[in-house]
Amino acid sequence: MLDVHPPHSKLEGVRDFLLHIFTITIGLLIALGLEGCVERYHKAEIRHEAEANLRQEMRDNKKKMDDWQPVLKEEEKNLKMVLNFIEARKAGKTADISQVNLSYSIRSLDDASWRTATATGALSLMDYNDLQKYAGAYQVQDRVSDLQKEALNEYLQLQARATYIDPLKADAAQLAEAEPLAAVTYAHVATMQTVGKKLGELYKEILKEK
Repeated sequence: MLDVHPPHSKLEGVRDFLLHIFTITIGLLIALGLEGCVERYHKAEIRHEAEANLRQEMRDNKKKMDDWQPVLKEEEKNLKMVLNFIEARKAGKTADISQVNLSYSIRSLDDASWRTATATGALSLMDYNDLQKYAGAYQVQDRVSDLQKEALNEYLQLQARATYIDPLKADAAQLAEAEPLAAVTYAHVATMQTVGKKLGELYKEILKEK
């Protein structure tokens, strides 16, 4: 709020009046200019803080994805062994499944900084190209989270069958029931590995730019 005060002394003629108007105008322009500078500085601080938080969040998530890749490869390998076992049994051949481990790991990827930047309006202050890259990475991140949830349900069903049915004594009907479930689970894990690798590359590309 800008205050304009009346002159402290009586104006003597047009010259004093014009001088007073000129003084007020200059004062208002200076005040408005300073207010604009403060506002721009404040917005720049909000943008820089939001970007710093997003980049730190992506840095943490990238480490999770890098550590997760070998685990996904092992889970994919185990599921492939399950499928090979089922194929061998269907063909009347013997097969070893003793080394298979149907454990399932989940990685929780953070998005608190992205949600905060969205809620506070900080995203609207960012460069459009940078914003597009951030948004693209978080969209892929959401897809990885969705794939984890889908695969978890399939893993639980597969583990339930392995727990209550002896694979070595399973008949043709039981094998036929388990095969598509194992195939879908395998596909989800393989897809998670591919999408997770792509997500890691997106993180890396964004983080190396600044």
